[in-house]
Amino acid sequence: MSHVIGIDIGTSGIKVGAMNKEGVLGYLEYQPYSLLYPQKGWVEIDLEDIWYKTKTMLLNVWYQVEAIGSVDAISLSTFCNCSVFLNEKGEPLYKGIMYLDQRSKAEAEWIKHVVGDDLLDLVTKNRLEQGMYTVTTHLWFMNNFPDLYEKTYKWGNLSTFILHKLTGCFVMDWTQSSFSGMYDIENYHWSPDIYEKVGINCDKLPDVVDPSSIIGDLLIPELTSKGIPVVAGAADTACSTLALGIVENEIFESVGTSNVLTVCTSQPNMLDKRFLNRCHIIKNLWLSHGAMSFPGASIQWFYEEFLKPEGHSKTIFTELYNQSSAGANGVFFLPYMQGERSPIWNPDARGVFAGIHLNTSKADMFRAILEGCSFGLRQIHEIIESKYQLELESFPSIGGGAKNKEWAQIKANVLNKNIHIKDISETGVLGACIMAGTAVGYFSSLESAAKEISNHTLYSVEPEREQLGIYDELYQVYKELYPSLKQFFALSARKS
Repeated sequence: MSHVIGIDIGTSGIKVGAMNKEGVLGYLEYQPYSLLYPQKGWVEIDLEDIWYKTKTMLLNVWYQVEAIGSVDAISLSTFCNCSVFLNEKGEPLYKGIMYLDQRSKAEAEWIKHVVGDDLLDLVTKNRLEQGMYTVTTHLWFMNNFPDLYEKTYKWGNLSTFILHKLTGCFVMDWTQSSFSGMYDIENYHWSPDIYEKVGINCDKLPDVVDPSSIIGDLLIPELTSKGIPVVAGAADTACSTLALGIVENEIFESVGTSNVLTVCTSQPNMLDKRFLNRCHIIKNLWLSHGAMSFPGASIQWFYEEFLKPEGHSKTIFTELYNQSSAGANGVFFLPYMQGERSPIWNPDARGVFAGIHLNTSKADMFRAILEGCSFGLRQIHEIIESKYQLELESFPSIGGGAKNKEWAQIKANVLNKNIHIKDISETGVLGACIMAGTAVGYFSSLESAAKEISNHTLYSVEPEREQLGIYDELYQVYKELYPSLKQFFALSARKS
């Protein structure tokens, strides 16, 4: 039986799986890895460790598939983004520098001054933020490690490193280059107006390729099969968009460490700078991500610090939810645990409990976290409704955090939307497999592939009508909290 293999590298773990011609995933393997924090504000990954884990799981899945059939193609899904600096052999000259990294703040300000916000907006359709858009990290490395930079043959993302290990090619797909801060996402090419102004030699930039294109044959020595094509693949959220079959003017939610509402559009002039904007896998479509950085992490933090030490499993969430009521007994929460992207774009913002009093319970604080994260999502949804002129009654939701029923109910109440929890938990792997399968003829097109593959709804969450007015009033109060603390965050950051 023929299969294709998908590799999905997320921010905390790696998954590898195989898909047959009917679109059924199997042989799934997972290994976690750790982020590195060498200094305050620095976040890195060990590239060789990630490759070792990826290769080990790839071999395991490959051998299982070969026991019953053959592997026809391989593709890749990775988080976006992570700067890598490679020599001619594709060997890393430095650790991978993550999008969470804040070391290139000075470079970001310099680029804004030299290039100008207007040109950055026109070309990249994004705001420039340190780390998140990798041109800032590129310049930091150039400025701080000139000798290593001189030895750099190609700069790229994590996908560039992994794809070189698989094929020997130095490439980056256009869903990834969209977050570089120097890629023209409307015209699909590196922008000389930006890279020349900031002093980057374009020879160090990898070729940008169609995510669904075959870039070469697999070169891993342990695998004796010849001529197995490797498809470039794409960024993880773009892969999820593909796997769900999201089309123009539709949205979906992804919930993990972060919480993201993604819109698909054919109008690049409509892309909103309060969001993260990129080319979709399918050409002439674009994705706009309203991304909150740490909602899921906020819930996990509360569990790890206050519930797990008492011996509770996460089943305690339902009990705590029922012990408090709408409004969390007067407690509000800002989910900006280590800065925030949409909608405020402030790296200095931090998490806040406001309104705590002597009658505040642990249940109130837990419910306040769920409500605060949901209010933040409503701010993003309001941007979508106004800027993209979309008024949808429902949207699908994926990811581990989507299955938190209490949180999903509060989101449905706060947004007044039906939320359909999908049973696809491995959309990164599935999206990569769809690209690989389409490249070798499993499906007639990327668009038709998603229609042929079932993505059942586990259950739907409907808003509780009696709660809507209450949450409308609470939302108006929530919106006043961050503006009241913005100056405090700025002052606090100077002292930390």
